[in-house]
Amino acid sequence: MIQNFIKFKFKNKKLNTIIRNISQFLKTPSYFCLTLIIFLAIFGPFFVGDPLEISNGPRLSAPSLDFLFGTDQYGMDILSRVVNGARIDLFTGFTASFIAASIGMPLGAFAAYKKGVWDQILLRTSESFQAFPVLILAMGTIAAIGSSMGNIIFVIAIVNVPVYIKLTRSSVVPILEKDFIHAARCAGKSDFKILFKHILPNVSPVVISQFSVNCAWAIQILAALSFVGLGVKLPTPEWGAMVRGGSDYILYGQWWVSIFPGIAILLTVLTLNYVSDIIGEKNKFNSK
Repeated sequence: MIQNFIKFKFKNKKLNTIIRNISQFLKTPSYFCLTLIIFLAIFGPFFVGDPLEISNGPRLSAPSLDFLFGTDQYGMDILSRVVNGARIDLFTGFTASFIAASIGMPLGAFAAYKKGVWDQILLRTSESFQAFPVLILAMGTIAAIGSSMGNIIFVIAIVNVPVYIKLTRSSVVPILEKDFIHAARCAGKSDFKILFKHILPNVSPVVISQFSVNCAWAIQILAALSFVGLGVKLPTPEWGAMVRGGSDYILYGQWWVSIFPGIAILLTVLTLNYVSDIIGEKNKFNSK
């Protein structure tokens, strides 16, 4: 049976192509790190235990064989909390960025396609939003509407929509003069079909590169909101809240409470930024 599967694998060209693409994907260090982070966020919590469980040992216990990352001020295992926190931070980052892209891409393409008044309205509105510091705008909005998880994701998404509007618009403008767009218009296709079938697929590589950066921004905004007390509250395992909760103990030598979640934020943000750079370089190479 195993021999038949092996023969099938090598005879099936599509399967071979998928396996080859996955192997090439994982050979890139940034892609491998991102895959590892996502894997830990999805499956890690099943192996590290309950992040809210209070140990029988002493509080603020230093890293040891029993607790690799030590325990926090509540006596909770920091390793378990960091791994479980990856779910919250990555989910928030990906969800907020997806919502922002889903709103900003069509609006940006519509602005470039229609031009005139609609273009100016969307462009000036986006610039008005971007005139405010993103973090201050997010903090003010969260303070006004409440700090539930849904509100946090919504606010992070909305403050990033202008980025996708302007990026998509600038990418669509040169595409409008391409021959296939003129051919689609001559064929009598509707504006909706031209936008979603011909224009948006051609700007998606640029948006994907920006999406990776936006995920990093969203994680940073969530961590900052939690750090100042406007985001996720302790004892929920969120990286920014954990850094805030342990910041008071650094001066007393209990550095591990804040350092490990801080390292998690650093590595995740760096990985997402490197992935964006690689995608951007590939887009430049393919466009030549």
